[in-house]
Amino acid sequence: MMSNQDLAKDILKFVGGNENVTSVVSCVTQLRFQLRDHQQADKAELEKLPGVLMAYDAGEKFRIVLGIEKVADVYQEIVKSTKLKKKQTQVQRVFDFISRSLSPVITVFAGAGMIKALLAILTMLHWLSPQSGTYFILAAAGNSVFYFLPIMLGITCSMALGANPYIGGAIGAALLEPNFTGLMQHGSATSFLGIPVLLMSYSSTIFPIFIAIPIYAVFEKFLRKIIFKDIQLFMVSMLSLIIIVPLTAMVFGPFGIYVGHLISVVVLFLFSKSGFLAGAVLGASWTFLTIVGLHWALIPIVINDLAHGGDPLIAAAAAGVFAQMGMALGVFLKTKDKNLKSIAGAGLLPAIFSGETSPILYGVFLRFRRTFLYVAIAGAVGGAISGGAGVKSHAMVFPSFLSMPVFAPLGLYIIGMLVAFVGAAVLTMLFGYENKNETL
Repeated sequence: MMSNQDLAKDILKFVGGNENVTSVVSCVTQLRFQLRDHQQADKAELEKLPGVLMAYDAGEKFRIVLGIEKVADVYQEIVKSTKLKKKQTQVQRVFDFISRSLSPVITVFAGAGMIKALLAILTMLHWLSPQSGTYFILAAAGNSVFYFLPIMLGITCSMALGANPYIGGAIGAALLEPNFTGLMQHGSATSFLGIPVLLMSYSSTIFPIFIAIPIYAVFEKFLRKIIFKDIQLFMVSMLSLIIIVPLTAMVFGPFGIYVGHLISVVVLFLFSKSGFLAGAVLGASWTFLTIVGLHWALIPIVINDLAHGGDPLIAAAAAGVFAQMGMALGVFLKTKDKNLKSIAGAGLLPAIFSGETSPILYGVFLRFRRTFLYVAIAGAVGGAISGGAGVKSHAMVFPSFLSMPVFAPLGLYIIGMLVAFVGAAVLTMLFGYENKNETL
């Protein structure tokens, strides 16, 4: 298996070498090269590299799609080897931090969500009692990642910022420590050195850690500059915990909870005023948000909503995912090109069973611009049905046929998703897709 370092070297080779690269930036899924001469970039060779999903000339920038699993690490290797300065705006830095923090745990979310979907199916069919030991053990497997999310995010956020991930994890763990959480049994407030502290439940939360860990990362760098190396082993971690944990309990935690609650209130207000419109906009735009990485901005809101009774965003956005599947099915049925049929068919299988649509997005969708409209229309209609019906997700899952049981009301969700899936397939088959010489 090719290492990220070797992949970075080969990518640089096939974009024309170091001397042809003026700058490079990354988003959540792509590397975007500013090249002196675009003719030197070898698209065909780039797409043969393991890990490269797609390469294309987008005019001003030459883009290489790697997906969320590889792009950040390969980008770091390219920056190291070319000695280029990272050119990122503040907004890009924020999205990079969010994606680097969440992407390592997304696969665990997906697996845990599927366990919850499986339990829903088993109890619905009366094959498993919700009072049985088997149920509670499996439920623990499905719930653990969400309950202990502050610990996991403490680790991944610290890694994203170059701080000690285990201290970051300990900061998250402090919010769930039994003695601290036990204080809530005696009231809604306590004190620290005479300063009032509001007590809140931090299980399944995300915003407090997203606030606390960047502060910790800056503080840790400061400590390493002023503390003698001989005593850094214990002094850095001790001071980090003794300062950041109380600050999190007093300031960052409550503030993060209130921010998350406010955002959830706004989202639910929009859906309550016009679920059809909110769902239509989200269903139509989700595919495009995913491609440019902006969907990461909504994931913290989704996780926060799940901790407060259910989330309507994923339920509506899922229509965009099912529209992608339908479009791929339409291309598979209509095309006579064996290679394209193989790509579309191979992309359908992981999408149907796991909700992973990257092969569809980069193997089919971005190649044929006419399909943009089909996916947007079908996603909008399916999203409007889901949003108008008040459908909510009750677990963090990738939308797929297998994860349907975690949505409720289930029947109306299925109708919305089938409309998106069948609609995109029919539009693709009726009106066709663009020829190869018209692709990106």
